[in-house]
Amino acid sequence: MSEEHSSTEQQQEQERRNRRLKEIRRARNRLFVCFWTFPVYVVAVMRVLQAGNETNLIMLAYMALYAGFGVNVASKRCPDCHEQFFVKSYFLNPFRKQCAHCGCPLKGEESLGA
Repeated sequence: MSEEHSSTEQQQEQERRNRRLKEIRRARNRLFVCFWTFPVYVVAVMRVLQAGNETNLIMLAYMALYAGFGVNVASKRCPDCHEQFFVKSYFLNPFRKQCAHCGCPLKGEESLGA
């Protein structure tokens, strides 16, 4: 009976860990989408400027979106060591494939086919 209980607890803990890793990946993907759409943003700003209009609103909206996604990624914590996943000391590195502190892989077991 205790072995079943222990096995169930381990499965629940693994599910929680995988959910947290999935949240971290989603936050990073949002930041990357914002980063990779930067050329679209530049074209939009150029067209608005060519039309003789101000770009303050577009620029502020894009900067706020990018900053929000950056703060979201920087605040994500590793499910194993509970440190910031992508931040080692002061700088955010969203290209990491593992925790900056303990080496926990970003891809959980659910993405490895288990």
